Amino acid sequence: MPKTTRRASLVLLATLTACGARQPVPTPDSSASAPQAQAPATPARPGPVSPTLRLPTQVRPTGYTAALTLDPAQPTFQGVVDIDLEVKEAADAIWLLGRHLKLKEATLTVDGKPVAVTQTKGNGDFLGFIPERTLQPGTAHLRIAYEGQISERETLGTFRAQDDGAWYAYTQFEALGARRVFPCFDEPGFKVPWQLTFHVPAGNVAVTNTPLVSEEPNANGGTTWRFARTQPLPSYLIAFGVGPFDFLEAKPSGEKGVRTRIVTPKGRAVEGTYAAKVTPEILSHLEQYFGIPYPYEKLDVLSVPLFGGAMEHPGLVTFNSGLILAKPGEDAINRQRGFYETQMHELGHQWFGDLVTMAWWDDLWLNEAFATWITPRTVEHAQPTWDAPVERVRDRSRALDTDSMVSARRIRQPIESEDDILNAFDGITYGKGAAVLAMTESWLGRDVFQRGVRRYLRAHAHGNATAKDFLDTLSAEAGKDVSGVLGSFLDQGGAPLVSMRLDCSNKVPVVKLSQSRFLPVGSKGEAKQTWKVPLCVRYGSGSVVDRACTVMEGETAELPLTQAKSCPSWLLPNADGAGYYRSALDAQMLGRLLSPESRGISRAERVALLGDVQALVSAGQMQAADALGLLPGLAGEKDRQVFEASLELLDLLRPSTLSEARLADRERFLRDTYGARARALGFTPRANEDEDTRLMRASLLRLAGHQGADPKLVAEARKLTEKWLGDSKAIAPELVGITLSIAAAHGDAALHTKLMTAMRAEKARKKREQILGALGSFREPSLVRENLKLLLEPGVDMREVFRLLFAAGWDVRTRDVAYAFVKENYDALAARLPEAGVEMLAWSASAYCDPVHRQDAAAFFTERMARAPGGPRTLAQVLEGVDLCIAFKAAQGPGIESFLASPKKASTAPGR
Repeated sequence: MPKTTRRASLVLLATLTACGARQPVPTPDSSASAPQAQAPATPARPGPVSPTLRLPTQVRPTGYTAALTLDPAQPTFQGVVDIDLEVKEAADAIWLLGRHLKLKEATLTVDGKPVAVTQTKGNGDFLGFIPERTLQPGTAHLRIAYEGQISERETLGTFRAQDDGAWYAYTQFEALGARRVFPCFDEPGFKVPWQLTFHVPAGNVAVTNTPLVSEEPNANGGTTWRFARTQPLPSYLIAFGVGPFDFLEAKPSGEKGVRTRIVTPKGRAVEGTYAAKVTPEILSHLEQYFGIPYPYEKLDVLSVPLFGGAMEHPGLVTFNSGLILAKPGEDAINRQRGFYETQMHELGHQWFGDLVTMAWWDDLWLNEAFATWITPRTVEHAQPTWDAPVERVRDRSRALDTDSMVSARRIRQPIESEDDILNAFDGITYGKGAAVLAMTESWLGRDVFQRGVRRYLRAHAHGNATAKDFLDTLSAEAGKDVSGVLGSFLDQGGAPLVSMRLDCSNKVPVVKLSQSRFLPVGSKGEAKQTWKVPLCVRYGSGSVVDRACTVMEGETAELPLTQAKSCPSWLLPNADGAGYYRSALDAQMLGRLLSPESRGISRAERVALLGDVQALVSAGQMQAADALGLLPGLAGEKDRQVFEASLELLDLLRPSTLSEARLADRERFLRDTYGARARALGFTPRANEDEDTRLMRASLLRLAGHQGADPKLVAEARKLTEKWLGDSKAIAPELVGITLSIAAAHGDAALHTKLMTAMRAEKARKKREQILGALGSFREPSLVRENLKLLLEPGVDMREVFRLLFAAGWDVRTRDVAYAFVKENYDALAARLPEAGVEMLAWSASAYCDPVHRQDAAAFFTERMARAPGGPRTLAQVLEGVDLCIAFKAAQGPGIESFLASPKKASTAPGR
């Protein structure tokens, strides 16, 4: 829906008068009686100027008390919020934020006396309350009664969903959702206590951030739930749920032994068994690292459907139901690991983000980068067999890929609009931020970095902080200024490409260094850019291995290898994969490192090197055929992390760059390369099989079966899918998704009909979502059109089925169907999508790789994305991606086509 229309729906042009009692807010078309003639008065004060992005600070909240009357089965709720205020400077207006709220009555009290106010609608979500006289420094109290919405469209604000016929209401306030439930100071810098009360129908339970104080029957036959006052919190960290919940008690958590529960829909508590088992131990590991006990009074973990991921509200962490719940006998290793690592992230936020909160959204990285960084850092000790340090290096490579785009944000991006706030939740804030922190930790040393983290948390506990605050405490512990190094990565976009050349012409060997911005072929970015780069190299000659480190500050530098007794036989450009940079070596040295005989580099370093190989091809500094030639030799790799990292090279075979004739050759290459191993593993896990083998099986089946169309695997997947529709135990839990996808990708109309019928009849949300995942894998255009009709079908929850559009849009065989569907039905889709999800429609053009479609997408989406929250940057990323694809296809396409048409034997290294 266009922004102007949404804003018009919020307009509340009304006048409030106060004579000691709450006064009704007239509707916009109401009129007041004509005033009586009076003696001349002083001229009226000019009307207040509405804020445009940030709230003014002359008036600040000191606490909230709110009571909501809420029935999850109804589309609206009633609210009353009391806001204690501090007037720090003389003010002619009190500005709050509110969205889709119908204000009913209000009272402003100053020094215990009512003060008449006029309510006005400001820009966007701003709501103004104008007192009859200027407010002077002191205290005040504002009470507002209002009505809000419980949405079946959104997953922001408060929204509702059904489970087994019962209605539940949930919330998600980050980033701009609290204003949909409370008229409030909806910015992270306003961090104060909240006290919540809920009036709900009989049979419903309420949960929120704090422990229950009282539960009492009310006059309407329902129940009133009153909760304790929170510690200081910003509005985006307030949360609640209402419904007929069940509770699974876990062991008390942390040093203080706080009560810990898993909160589930009615009758499903047993599905939270794993979450209840591991949550207390996760909290214990984090307490040990931070040196501060868990700061809050309880820990509930709430299952929420139709919600992507999880959210760190103190005392009430929320989780996507598919991530937290699993029926006994139907659980999967990847589901358990996914929950464990996500819970480590969310509980890490209890310190970074909750105990200490960013002052403004430009420092979102102080929340998300730290929670992303602490996850592998702590899992490394909690679950040593999971290879978290190696996984971190793979994540670093993915962040570098994102960072190569000119349209990528900075970690600390200035916030100039609400779009900038929405865009901040991306791979740069999370992935790049975490990788830069890991690099900083490696540079300063783990002990120094940990002391800096602890000092920062103690100094700003229960308050707000900025990047400068963190850098200052880290510098104090390090005994040197770290802001220059960190600032060069926080405040500018992109990442370095560090080229290295070994020079042994003098007595002491030297590594010649040069840096520029890493840019893929076709990028419009400026390569002349520098960072202050902490880097370490490792080198060896014979059995002697050593390292050398520096901070590279200019375009060029030299790094003496002072411990080398002779010219090294090999040079590794990024020791431990810790540095946040791409590296380039000459072909001969790179070949030595990648050869099967190389024993001098670690697993993490092999992963980093493989990521750099893929990047060098993207930048046009290495031939794609040389990199692709490595794949057959890596197809039998037993180390799961190295194997999975090698699959990044398959991005060079992206279908959008291939001619129609070569698509079949791509399938053959995948069958030939991975088919034998996939067929040997099959679809049935074996007794006593290690976890890495079970996790690798799905990847191999996806490569050889889904993408490679191996006939044996396709036939077996079809057979298992037919059985699974009648018996959910017919397929191993971790293989349900890939098995159904293989069958559907190569399936016919008969299978499509069976799956569609099963999806419509299925009551269990998890199984319904699994079937929708399978439907999204069909490639026959007529069947894809049938899928997409669901997006417009009344009674079908758009929040569940929207994935079908993505699945179609990202496949070259079905992208035309998806793109045409979006163009034909854009307005209808935008009206049904969550408001913040409209920008995702632009991704329907992302699989194209030609100038004609690029021009068409720009023409169609430019004006529409300008009206969509977060849309302009999303479209810029889509169009830049198409531009880069076109350039890559021109530069590397002929070589890739030749490689596929007449595949060669595996190469041992590029350039050999």
